[in-house]
Order: sequence, then C-alpha cells, then structure tokens
Amino acid sequence: MTIEQTVLQTFRELPPDKQQEVLDFIQFLKYKLSVQKPFSISEHQKSLREGKDIIDFWSALQDFRQRVDLESIDDDTFENLRDKSPGREVNL
Repeated sequence: MTIEQTVLQTFRELPPDKQQEVLDFIQFLKYKLSVQKPFSISEHQKSLREGKDIIDFWSALQDFRQRVDLESIDDDTFENLRDKSPGREVNL
C-alpha cells in the first residue's frame, strides 16, 4: 500500500472535525513550502568556508584579527554609522 493510499484510508476513518484539522495542517504545510526562500551562501562566504575550517567563536575571532588590519581603523571610521534619530514616540 502506498503512502497516499494509507493516508486516504486513515483520513476516511476520522470524524469530520478531525478531517478538517488534517486539511488545515496540509494547507499550512503547502503555505510554508511556498514562502520558504532557497538558502544561498554568498561567494565571499563560500571562499571563507573553503579556505578555513573554523570550529568555534574563538577561532573565528583569531582568524578575523589576523585578516583585518585593526590599526588602520581610527575613531572617524564609525563616525556616522549610528542612527541618531529619536525613533518613534512612546506613550506610557
């Protein structure tokens, strides 16, 4: 017996309210499949993964420190990075 046949046979044995639950669940699964975006890794991330096998955060931090010249970063580098707008008004 195929999965489809087993599902149909079991479905028919359920009371109408449970059949509705099954239908709702199937529609939910279809919706989830339609909105999922395929996962893709950027070319930069691919090259990083291929080059090194980083196991934990500490190893990744050490690798970052070796690759980036931290001395070249001065106080002005991040000068205008933060959004200084007041944001939304909150009424308490």
